Amino acid sequence: MSLVSIIVPVYNVEQYLEECVSSIRNQSYENLEIILVDDGSPDRCGEMCERYARDDNRIVVIHKKNGGLGDARNAGVRKASGEYLLFVDSDDYLHRELVEKTVCAAEKTRADIVIFDYATVEPGSSRSDRFSEDICENQAVSPKKEKRIIRCSCSAINKLYRREFWNASGLEFPTGKYYEDLGTIPKLLAISERVIYKKEVLYYYRMREGSIMHTSNFKKNFEDRTAMLDGILKFYKEQGLFELYQNELEYLVFVNGYFVPSREIILNKGNKIYLQKFRCYAYSRFATINSNKYVLELAGKEKILWVLLKRKMYGAMLLLSYGRRAKDCIAAKLGGK
Repeated sequence: MSLVSIIVPVYNVEQYLEECVSSIRNQSYENLEIILVDDGSPDRCGEMCERYARDDNRIVVIHKKNGGLGDARNAGVRKASGEYLLFVDSDDYLHRELVEKTVCAAEKTRADIVIFDYATVEPGSSRSDRFSEDICENQAVSPKKEKRIIRCSCSAINKLYRREFWNASGLEFPTGKYYEDLGTIPKLLAISERVIYKKEVLYYYRMREGSIMHTSNFKKNFEDRTAMLDGILKFYKEQGLFELYQNELEYLVFVNGYFVPSREIILNKGNKIYLQKFRCYAYSRFATINSNKYVLELAGKEKILWVLLKRKMYGAMLLLSYGRRAKDCIAAKLGGK
């Protein structure tokens, strides 16, 4: 049975850490190395990690000076000895069979990366959004044959990685930056040989007010997002892959360098100067975004929001978002009766 190293950066999550660690310890797959990286947490998290280690000899604790999520993950990777790596954020939790199902898929197909679905958990809301991929299921394929893999979620947490492949890549998470996943995962996907996708929700991602999405530091958001995207474009050019994946890269820039950050700015009533900055950035990298085949495939609410954004109808976008929140609130109240 292969050893799986689960890396959990821990910082200021005293309220959620117990549920997270319990969901890891109670996995149906037991051959685990659980690496809790206390990233200089100011609360009781460091003490809690030590207590968990006393209770379970599979748990290893690293205490380090605060360096951010990317730095903590890198420290965990350096400590890891398993055949596979899994990253878990310390306020999230796992389906009981996540490790068993993903390891089984990896070993049957010799995959470098296993991708799976995740769902959001929003406090005070009955809504849970599922994040799935539009790629073939249950068969290991190369991104060169299934190019849509390149435009998969840039999140690090909905994937299992073969550690030998990770180490051979020479890649690390950027440190001192937001969006370290964005700066890393598309590069790994580009150089992978075999990727398999399981269309099952195996991970539960908690939406919190303290997340990057809710920050008012729009300047750093802009600088770090665009730095990560420029790093991706540079990497693909250096690897001779830019031409091959130009449509997919254009879509990544559209989503991460324009569409999503614009929605976040509008939802948080942010400085509209940055709406223009993101727009200028995206179109300066790819002038043909409007005719990108993946952008043209947008449907439903996403398509409506895109039309409103292009027409600079920001108030209508905000009303659409408020409408969803009101619906969630009503559903939660009705559910409690």
